[in-house]
Amino acid sequence: MKFMADNYFGAMLINVSSMELSIVNLKTGAQTERVKSNVAIGENIYNHEEIDFETVAEAAEALRGFLQIIKDYGVTNYKLWGSQALSTAPNAEFIRDQIFVRTGLSINWLSLGEESFVRNEAIALKFDGYHHLVKKHAAIIGLNSGSATLSFFAHDNLVSSHNMKLGPVRIKEVLQSLRATAPNPVDVLDDYINSKVDDFYRFLPEQLQTANNQVILIGAAPLNNYFIPEDDISYTLPLKQFNEFSREVIGASDQYLMERLHLTEENVELVLPEVLLIQKLLTVVHADKLHLVNLNVLDGLTTNEEIAVSNHTYHFENQILASANDLAQRYRVEPHHMELVRHFALHLFDQLKTLHHLTSRDRLLLQIAAIVHDIGGFIDTHEHYLHSDYVLKQSEMLGLSAEETQIIAAVSRYHSTRTPAEDITHFRQLTTEKRLTVAKLAAILRLADALDDAHQQTIQRISVSVRTNKVVITAFSDDDLSLIRWAFNYKAQFFTDVFGLQPVFKQRRLHK
Repeated sequence: MKFMADNYFGAMLINVSSMELSIVNLKTGAQTERVKSNVAIGENIYNHEEIDFETVAEAAEALRGFLQIIKDYGVTNYKLWGSQALSTAPNAEFIRDQIFVRTGLSINWLSLGEESFVRNEAIALKFDGYHHLVKKHAAIIGLNSGSATLSFFAHDNLVSSHNMKLGPVRIKEVLQSLRATAPNPVDVLDDYINSKVDDFYRFLPEQLQTANNQVILIGAAPLNNYFIPEDDISYTLPLKQFNEFSREVIGASDQYLMERLHLTEENVELVLPEVLLIQKLLTVVHADKLHLVNLNVLDGLTTNEEIAVSNHTYHFENQILASANDLAQRYRVEPHHMELVRHFALHLFDQLKTLHHLTSRDRLLLQIAAIVHDIGGFIDTHEHYLHSDYVLKQSEMLGLSAEETQIIAAVSRYHSTRTPAEDITHFRQLTTEKRLTVAKLAAILRLADALDDAHQQTIQRISVSVRTNKVVITAFSDDDLSLIRWAFNYKAQFFTDVFGLQPVFKQRRLHK
């Protein structure tokens, strides 16, 4: 079957327990083909075991089958991703290389933040009830093999997004251990889940701990298969009906569940862990109603590709920025200083385009860095930039790849006094091109930060003028700017090193 191949895209995803292919029409969003292989390449990674090399041959064979389907359709635009969970295996990079040698396909590892973000995109564009639900209070709960992500919405905006390292496959492995050691394994497992969720939930903002939510649940395969009609992607499940289903599952044998839910012997082991986890999560988010949506990360990846080639008006970058603001609030970043630095940094970026030649995505990364660069002050104000670097590397920000998170952490590290040249051993993790991006963004952020060095918001606005050998930055203020002038001149040297132009600080009074 041949058609306008340029309009079509093939997305392949390797998960812990399966592999999938989706071919979509990027102009219409319609899915042309969907294929799933049950090759389980990484089911033991939560026991910190390596990926079994014997399954690599099976995975490669499945991928060659996917490539043949892609070829049969005449599609030339395709890509392979690997889940974040799979990327944590000790030998993940060896497997990645072997897959490339056997198939010519290079795995692009996803971060948890990317997985959550693209699923949110798919829900927003493909689930009809989304816009109605997020107008008030709604929570998207996304289940992965080893984690659960909770994204909270209110008044059409993302309020907060958090990831918890607790998913059905991870819980299944705990259950297997309990069955060998505990006389009442289900009760103990329930206590285990409760303790993990409660420990996670107490770190959420206080307003989220009390609000009732409409819940959109994705990734719950047994519930989806049982309740969602074959030709639909969603089903609204009353909580009473879910609770009845839960009681039935908890007391049932595997054989009964296999027949009742049409499951294989491998998949039936995930039902009890998944139901117990969902039950607890629905309680802590004060669920009003449950909406099952049969969309996953692969649907999100194809949706993201559709958005990239279209002129869609929905601004998903707002979710990324909301996630960064949520992180800043969690670490009590002073909001007035943060907002002014963000404003100055973006103004400098826009006025210096002829110098930096950076992209719109780099502008977004600068904006995020301006929001989160001071979070290390929560730990200690002394050398806070080092603490910012560490905290950011350990954080999962919605919509950012692992590399982008590293870039933001590095920009935050160098926004104050140190420079990449002085700290080269720390800087080697990024490519030469990305190091240059970090240097340019850090140089801009340093100037923006210096313009409010006293954290007093004494400058109302700035203007930027690029001359032959200097950049003149004029600050409009009636206050004494002696400290800011000193900080600016101190931090300006790095800008000169990077761009070859000397920043010059001038003051213009608003009222002469």
